[in-house]
Amino acid sequence: MKRYSPVAVLILVSLYLSTTGFQCGSAEVTTAKLAIQQGQYDKAEQSLAKEVQKNDKNEEAWFLLGQVRWEMKKYAEANEAFTKALALSDTHKNEIANYRVGFWTASINEGVQAYNKGRSNPAEFDNALQKFTSAVTAIPESSSGYYFLSLAQAAKNDLAGAEASLKTAIARKPGYREAIDRLGAIYLKKAEDARAAGNTAAEQAALGEAAAHFEQSLKNDPGNGDYILALIDVYQGQKETEKALALTRDAVATDPSNRTFRYAYGLFLLNQEKFGEAIEHLSKVGNAPGDTADIITNDAIYNLGVANLNWGVAMKAESDKQAEAARVAGKKNFKEDMSYKEKLKAALPFLEKAAETRSQDALLWQSLGRLYANLNMVEKSKAAFDRADQLMK
Repeated sequence: MKRYSPVAVLILVSLYLSTTGFQCGSAEVTTAKLAIQQGQYDKAEQSLAKEVQKNDKNEEAWFLLGQVRWEMKKYAEANEAFTKALALSDTHKNEIANYRVGFWTASINEGVQAYNKGRSNPAEFDNALQKFTSAVTAIPESSSGYYFLSLAQAAKNDLAGAEASLKTAIARKPGYREAIDRLGAIYLKKAEDARAAGNTAAEQAALGEAAAHFEQSLKNDPGNGDYILALIDVYQGQKETEKALALTRDAVATDPSNRTFRYAYGLFLLNQEKFGEAIEHLSKVGNAPGDTADIITNDAIYNLGVANLNWGVAMKAESDKQAEAARVAGKKNFKEDMSYKEKLKAALPFLEKAAETRSQDALLWQSLGRLYANLNMVEKSKAAFDRADQLMK
């Protein structure tokens, strides 16, 4: 038998390592690799699962397990296996990064599909939440992932979770417009919920957060009408009338041709029951060039109807008050002021036009029913009330 000296053995071992690398693959890993080559991913997964159960320090086995599960479309499980591999070594860091980008993309796409389905089937929001959570787990530095996650959380009425996700998204991408806008909307929703629950302290706290948020946003984007409209809601909730007045008045003074500013100012004046001034500004909103279905135009038409109607109702209340005072005083020749009917007549075409775009608005049909009744339009009044009743069933 041929004998080797110790030095010769060392030389042979060194030569082997330099040409083949260190090989210590187990039977399970070998079986898994063969199964992968043959496309037998179920078998490969079983072998690799056995290996990592026996030896959870085998980085290669964890990496291969991630690959196999990826091929099986078990994206969340694949990501978990990749995390295990990276905790042991950076050997497959680049490959795992590529897989995770793909995993993130697949999770976001599937989450968006589930979220869209959730509008008709709310149970799908759970699936969307799971997919978006998987995405941010895979790539936690992605601001978009957290933005999408906030959508599902808000849909599940988890406002605290949505708020935290949006803050994370903005922290990762300062100036993230969509996330900033949604965060403001979250604060307003929290304020509405607190108001409905009778929790004044929580309502004011949420409005304070919303005010600080939208004020900073408007400072960064002074021409943004959406921020102005949002701040009007906030200031009115805070009973900061002077702030709302200054905001809207100054915006119109700065850019009189801006339809959004003009609409915001008119809406503020309407809420303050300054009907004549409100009508003046809402009448100047006009149509968007080439777009008769413009949202601001439609809202202005509706609110012109509301302004005239409310003005007429206020005038009638005053007329009734004066008539009652005259009766009590024994004035027999008192002539009731009927000028309120002119305002009611002026409201009618605006509200009828608004009903074309708000055909499912039961409260609008109720208002039309009462308006028709006050104008002695009996048949139209009955039809409007019937329509309102149908929508409320």
